Amino acid sequence: MKSLITALVIAALLGIGSEIYMYRLENASWELSAINSEVFEAINDEDYEKAMEAIDRLSERMEDAEMFFGAMGNHEETDSINVNIAELRGYTEKRCKSDAAARCRVLSYLFGHLPQNSRLRLENIF
Repeated sequence: MKSLITALVIAALLGIGSEIYMYRLENASWELSAINSEVFEAINDEDYEKAMEAIDRLSERMEDAEMFFGAMGNHEETDSINVNIAELRGYTEKRCKSDAAARCRVLSYLFGHLPQNSRLRLENIF
């Protein structure tokens, strides 16, 4: 009987921990997406100084969240996000509007995709 209760307590703790992790992951993903939208708007307005400031904030927020993402998430995704942020910075510095906007769209997809891959589902287990 003790082992059954212990197993149920462990299962409950795992479930609660998973929900807390998903809540924080979704919030971080939303925050990164919002900053990325600011970058996209600034690039479309050809306000590259404003875009660079937003990219700096995006990089800082990603650095803060990277340890959190790396704890349970896919490291390849965070690497891909960091590579795209670096490319976005380069295109923005060179004032390549179309290339920078394309990087923003890729980042938008990646930020939206982060919570989907981490959600506890059967297809993510197998």
